[in-house]
Amino acid sequence: MTASQVHDVIEREIVVASPRSEVWAALTTVEGMAGWWSEEAEIDLRPGGAITFIWEHRTHHPAQVEAVEAVEPESLFVFRWRPGQVESSTVYDPENTTRVEYRLEDHPDGTLVKLRESGFTALPEAVAVKAFDENTGGWEHMLPRLRNFVVTGDREAAS
Repeated sequence: MTASQVHDVIEREIVVASPRSEVWAALTTVEGMAGWWSEEAEIDLRPGGAITFIWEHRTHHPAQVEAVEAVEPESLFVFRWRPGQVESSTVYDPENTTRVEYRLEDHPDGTLVKLRESGFTALPEAVAVKAFDENTGGWEHMLPRLRNFVVTGDREAAS
């Protein structure tokens, strides 16, 4: 795949058999993020706030500092991050980021989570191609982890 073939948006949906408040907590709290996303997290949950994901098992980039873009409690959480990041960074740089948006809606079986990641075509070609491919597969893995963690409360069940 070349940069001209990279799509700009990944969209996924998943239903979680839990109320929006529980899904929201998994997406936006330190405890929630540590249950399914990263090993640790630091979150300043306000537009312009910093969000740091910490993966102690990673040797290339154990910490990523990102930026919160929008927060509407139990409805919308948006942040920017650097997909395909290879080197560790403790300073947020808005260059070469994509926008990750979670929308939560009521569903007869619980909560509908709509994921949208956009901005791949603005990345440098080498990063765009790899990031789109990796993140397309990554969301297929991570959204079920979110669902499993919220439903069971067990990090191991999220795997």
